[in-house]
Amino acid sequence: MIRILVPLDFTKVSFSAFNYAVEMAEVMKAELTVLHVINGSFATSDSMFLDTMDASHDAASRRLSDFVHQYFARMEKDEDKVRCKAEVRFGVAGFTIADYANDQGFDYVICGTRDSNSLIERVLGTTSAIVTKQTRCPVILIHENTRWIKPEKVIYTIDDSTDFDESIDRYIKFNSFFKASTDFIHVKEDDRSIDSTRDAVIREVFKHREPDFAFEVKNIYGGDIVQSIVDYSIFEKADMLVMVHRKKSFLNSLFSRSVSLTTAEGIHLPVMVLEENPPSDKK
Repeated sequence: MIRILVPLDFTKVSFSAFNYAVEMAEVMKAELTVLHVINGSFATSDSMFLDTMDASHDAASRRLSDFVHQYFARMEKDEDKVRCKAEVRFGVAGFTIADYANDQGFDYVICGTRDSNSLIERVLGTTSAIVTKQTRCPVILIHENTRWIKPEKVIYTIDDSTDFDESIDRYIKFNSFFKASTDFIHVKEDDRSIDSTRDAVIREVFKHREPDFAFEVKNIYGGDIVQSIVDYSIFEKADMLVMVHRKKSFLNSLFSRSVSLTTAEGIHLPVMVLEENPPSDKK
């Protein structure tokens, strides 16, 4: 069974992510896990702190369960159609979510995202940025105003240096549920040929069998890569944007903004971020 993790911190943006996750889980017949992280930890054996931890955990668990039941009732959805469970953990949100997703082997994480406004967020990254950098499975980033639309038109960005073979495999597996028409776009600043990149994409798409979705491989010219991707996605009325995130050491990534994360902040579309060289699927 496909398993989806959605972090929930009771903010509007996390509610949007949860709504998107429920709809996607219903289509994919997936199991949904809602995770709430209580910020902080207790490194003492004092029983007073242990009691506080237990009380905080129990309160958060009740709140999560109440929220899930109320959501399904308000949206008039059948809880039996989407198997949903709740988990609570202590820790630093971004790292705890990523560790939980990796340890439990989730297939997807659907995470709310917002623009980085504070100095700390710009340096360390928002929770969603940390989750994207540290999680090994595909992460779908959802802005607070993003509404569920079944993907019918998807933009998948490629470049000359991305090792995208396994990433495309993961996208094809995802798209088997939606069969969305897909534009593989290559943003360039000049008119150099991308024949080798185009051929590599076509080989990957046809690697196992003829694809069951329509696709094109296109050039886009523009000096600003992020703005070019955003403009193209809006013009084509895309339902989802797919990008490949190059993994770097975490210390290096603290002081650099990847194109995938910057684009996710600049567009209010669901953005699926795939790892450049993801590990082989679990047996």
